[in-house]
Amino acid sequence: MCMRSVRAFLPAVLLWAATGCYHYVPVQVITHPQGTPVRAHLNTLSSFELAGITVNNINLVDGEMVRVDAGDLVLSATWLEAITANGYAGNGWTVRIPEANVTSFELKRLSWWRTGAVVGGFAIATLLGFDALGVGPSGGDGGGRGGPIL
Repeated sequence: MCMRSVRAFLPAVLLWAATGCYHYVPVQVITHPQGTPVRAHLNTLSSFELAGITVNNINLVDGEMVRVDAGDLVLSATWLEAITANGYAGNGWTVRIPEANVTSFELKRLSWWRTGAVVGGFAIATLLGFDALGVGPSGGDGGGRGGPIL
């Protein structure tokens, strides 16, 4: 693999690795700006209609905040999880959850220590990989500099 393709590939891999560097932080207030990534834990198993199918026994909903409307939490669902650990893609469908049914509410936040660990680990693995392949300023990268040093 040439250095040019490695350099083109590196940002995509770092972006992919950084997507797992989030965690959810519990909050007391469920009113947040529209588009805020949130997670709601439900105390009563619920059913939701998604694109013509009904998903049952839902106890966890991930999504983006839309609004709080007349005692209901309105979310654009990205993931719904049942008590049986079955998951369903929400595909942005709007779901209404009664506020009284929400036992805990969490906001999605970037975890700085996880991000640092992933980026640091990736940097170390890259350096070790380049060293093992002999690519870099001290390795033989095929630059065509001539024969052995006399």
